[in-house]
Amino acid sequence: MLRTINFIIPALILIIVAGGCKRAYFYNGINEDPSQLHDPTPSSILAGVELASAYNWGGDPSRFASLFMQQTTGAANQSANYSLYNLTPDDVDNMWNAGFYASIMSNTDTLIKIALTDGQLHYAGIGMIMMAVNLGQVTDFWGDVPYTEAFKGLSNTSPKYDSQQQLYDTLQSLLDRAITYLSADDGSEFQPSKSDDLMYEGDLTLWVKFAHSLKAKFYLHTVKVNTSALTNCLAQISSGFAAGEGANITFVGSNAVTTQSPWFQFNDQRADITFDGYLNDLMYAAEDDRYGVYFDTSDSTLLGALYGSESSPVYFMSYDELKFIEAEAQFRNGNKAAAATAYNDAVAANLLRTVDSTDYLANVQKTAANITLQDIMVQKYIALFLSPETWTDWRRTGYPALTAPTGNVLNGALPRSLFYPSSEVRYNTNTPSNTTLTRRVWWDAQ
Repeated sequence: MLRTINFIIPALILIIVAGGCKRAYFYNGINEDPSQLHDPTPSSILAGVELASAYNWGGDPSRFASLFMQQTTGAANQSANYSLYNLTPDDVDNMWNAGFYASIMSNTDTLIKIALTDGQLHYAGIGMIMMAVNLGQVTDFWGDVPYTEAFKGLSNTSPKYDSQQQLYDTLQSLLDRAITYLSADDGSEFQPSKSDDLMYEGDLTLWVKFAHSLKAKFYLHTVKVNTSALTNCLAQISSGFAAGEGANITFVGSNAVTTQSPWFQFNDQRADITFDGYLNDLMYAAEDDRYGVYFDTSDSTLLGALYGSESSPVYFMSYDELKFIEAEAQFRNGNKAAAATAYNDAVAANLLRTVDSTDYLANVQKTAANITLQDIMVQKYIALFLSPETWTDWRRTGYPALTAPTGNVLNGALPRSLFYPSSEVRYNTNTPSNTTLTRRVWWDAQ
């Protein structure tokens, strides 16, 4: 957790310096910025990686997914176009460059390499988990993306695009290595702690649980294309998060803009997204107890306090998400009793996380006799408010059953991937040709 401004300032320096490089593939020290960290250590990089990941996760990835999935509505400017799926390669360039590649993944790659060289395997393991978090989101949005040849500076300015199938193997390998490193004594005097680990304050057990939870998530993503996906997914659940656990960063929320949560900053500075539409209508009609904390009931242009305040958290993953993953996997595996139990546990956990009461569970509780995949996915869609994962879930399952808004540019279809960014099209000769936003990624097979 973020507790002091002293944690944030060094981290933000790292973000700003990395973000100043337009392309992660190019930077190798030319035109060196005097504020750049010299001889960086894993400890000096980790906080920046975690904080930048949270800012980014709650930024463009969250906004694009929430607009596509009608959890929010674009009311003006670019956001209004995005609600109608009217976007271009230019619109995703900043998320790719200043977000994922130049700022986060490049620094994470450096963290891992230095930690391995210095024998600080616990830092390396944490870095591998954070790489999996971000690489997983990149490939889920775009499909095939650079990884094995990325982060090489001027030695390779046109890295190849790895196939998404290969990247999913990479994600599992990163997480397996992380679990191995974090589960043993690395013999190093330098260990993650409260001073540099903003998420778990050096609690390696929680990092291992996060890794297992991510493995379950990534296995489930491949259910359409991998016959072992359900078995592999379910095997990870018991080693994942327990009740009340999760992976998130809570922002300090001081008057300094750099300490405020990303959705608050966006609403404060841009305010071209409103919080009405499909999800708002769904929850209002159901008299859902979470409605009043998700939405500002007096003003549709504002988020509720839970996610719209200066100090709101950004969740990479939560216990309730893991239980929804278990519910879906058990349902698809034919065990409806276990699916209903996991589903009820998931809804209860989300209610506790959001409104600190499970009273509403009685309204949506399910049994083996009446549970459906739609029940699981719609409640997960509600629980994961503003999470990019909702778009992945819809593409995999078709739930919730959304209708494209009037005036959309995809002839009634919804987006299934993003355009490759304009800078990649211009500068990387290996970039696949952009087709349409209805292009399916590998795990989204027909």
